[in-house]
Formats: sequence, C-alpha cells, structure tokens
Amino acid sequence: MNRQSNGFTATQTNQGFHVVSHDNTKEFEISLNDFNEFANKYAQDTLEGKNPELSEKEEIIFSIWEMVLIPDTTIH
Repeated sequence: MNRQSNGFTATQTNQGFHVVSHDNTKEFEISLNDFNEFANKYAQDTLEGKNPELSEKEEIIFSIWEMVLIPDTTIH
C-alpha cells in the first residue's frame, strides 16, 4: 500500500511504513510498535483531558492511522 498525504508518501512494509517527506526529502521508518506506543500515549492523554502536542513523527503516525482506519470511500 502506498499513500500520499500531507506532504509525505508512506509505503507499507512488513514491519510498518517507510515514510518520505516531500518538503525536505527526509526518510524514516515507522514500525508497528511505534503505532502501538502512539495509540497508548494518545489514549492516555485524551483520558486525562490533555490536548496532546504531537511531534512531526507523531503527526505522520496519526495521519497514517486515520488513512488506515477511514476508508477512501467515506464521505464527510
């Protein structure tokens, strides 16, 4: 699966996603464990009433998470 959004391209790998930023050609990996850690942190912050401040990597994880959970055919 190859998705393009928000200034990056994420290509699914066996271990997670390979991400390439369009603006500065930065490349990095996001593992399935990164998703789990992010989901736990995000859920905990939300339960505590905090407005989570996301790092650049966490913003990309969140964006990919939304793309995976919300089908392309969903109309908002």
